Amino acid sequence: MFIALAAAPLAGQMTVGLRGGIGNATLSRDMPRVEQGEGRGSRFGVVSGIDVGIPLGGAVDLRAGIGLAQKGGGADPPPSVTAGRAFVDATTELDYLQLSALLRASADAEGGFLNVGVLAGPYMAVNLSCSIALTTLFSPPGSGEYRSFGGQPPWGTETSCDGDARANFRTADFGLAFGAGAEVKLGDSIALAFDVIYAIGLTGIDDDGTRNRHLALQSGLVFATG
Repeated sequence: MFIALAAAPLAGQMTVGLRGGIGNATLSRDMPRVEQGEGRGSRFGVVSGIDVGIPLGGAVDLRAGIGLAQKGGGADPPPSVTAGRAFVDATTELDYLQLSALLRASADAEGGFLNVGVLAGPYMAVNLSCSIALTTLFSPPGSGEYRSFGGQPPWGTETSCDGDARANFRTADFGLAFGAGAEVKLGDSIALAFDVIYAIGLTGIDDDGTRNRHLALQSGLVFATG
């Protein structure tokens, strides 16, 4: 997800936001191995989280959040994963617990009924799980699955990132996020928020320098707490 806290403070008060939505993730590498399909695919997933908004004065507030971010994308899995398979395509699926601290500058419109703003700041994410979704021309030997030939559809399976695949991925991911959001007041202490957040990983998540890219569209409710 991107803990993308994009709602402005309700009347300058501290707020709590509950958000959810969808995300589209890709993997970027300094020297992509295009011939192996690296970077061509993407992973769609859900985003969700909770955040706290702290007014800093004027039109600026700090949003600190925690939530789930499903990242990944087209990948070139290690031989231990593809051994014995007629490999067609693979998508790495990385789930993170993500923390963010984003500054947001905002302005009111429509007599205070609508608030719009931009935000940016760092994030840190800890990997919770890793798996690789494979599409192959043939099922693995001994699986008992039907083996497709000719015009038959390919066979799909999913495997955990165990062995050297797990060792290849680092536990932490650090980066920057930026985006925009709007908040519609529903009452004195509640608002409906919409966010668009793009997150760029700054550190490599494996030994090849692969970096996360993540676009999130989310909405939620923001509550004034005092």
